[in-house]
Order: sequence, then structure tokens, then C-alpha cells
Amino acid sequence: MALKEQAQEVCLVCGQHKTEGIHIFNQLICDSCQKKIVETDVTDWKYKYYMNKLAKLRIGKCKKSLESAVVHAGTGGEAEKH
Repeated sequence: MALKEQAQEVCLVCGQHKTEGIHIFNQLICDSCQKKIVETDVTDWKYKYYMNKLAKLRIGKCKKSLESAVVHAGTGGEAEKH
């Protein structure tokens, strides 16, 4: 039996087609870009570049779902939905 190929998506930061990474509001940030963002110092010129890319996240579609799912920290460190 052949393994099903993963669908490639376009990374929000580098614009390349990738299969692995994190999704923020259903938009992919590939593993490579995620690592670069995390490792970039705020005084580095690249930091502003990455922040400008992240500013393009389309969160308008998800605004309603964010407003209806307020998450509060529980006493034991677990998250509780209210």
C-alpha cells in the first residue's frame, strides 16, 4: 500500500511550497522559517522583515471563533473553555 502524499502549501514567510510546519489561522509557516524567526534577535534587521511577513496573517475570518472561545488558565495549569 502506497503512503498518501502530503499536500503542499505555500509558506507565508518564504513563499515556497512546503509540507511541514506550523499553522496559524490555517496559514503555513514552514519549519525552516519558524526556526529562523525564533532564532532572530530583535536588534537584527531580519526581525523587522519577519514581523512584516507575520503582519500579513489573515485573521479576519477567524475573529468570530476567537470571540466565542475565550480560554482561561485553570488552577492546575490546564486550559479551560468558558
